[in-house]
Amino acid sequence: MSPLDPATLSTLHALDPDGSRGLLGRLVDAFDRTLARQLAELDAAWDIGPDLPRLGRAAHTLKSACAHLAALDAAAQCQAVERMCRDAHAADLSEALTQVRQRLLDAQAALHALPGLRAPVSS
Repeated sequence: MSPLDPATLSTLHALDPDGSRGLLGRLVDAFDRTLARQLAELDAAWDIGPDLPRLGRAAHTLKSACAHLAALDAAAQCQAVERMCRDAHAADLSEALTQVRQRLLDAQAALHALPGLRAPVSS
């Protein structure tokens, strides 16, 4: 099963059908930057306690980034982590964070493997 939702990808493709504007490349680039920052944030928040509000904020940011780029399974996993943090349910959080990290990396790999993905065109 692909970590990317075909219907959402189709919608993204319709916004730049021939890829001439490099929209998908720019979105994937932004996702990469967000992913790097927020994974570091998850690690830092886990290492200090864990800091549940901080973990929840990072999961929320990742959830939105994933949803915008068709990674709906990863977005759902991020939402589960966000909910666990909000409800102060830390018992299974370590396992959930391991799973969410893997789903995020799978989504990133799938995004980079999309056919026709081009680097953004500089203006």
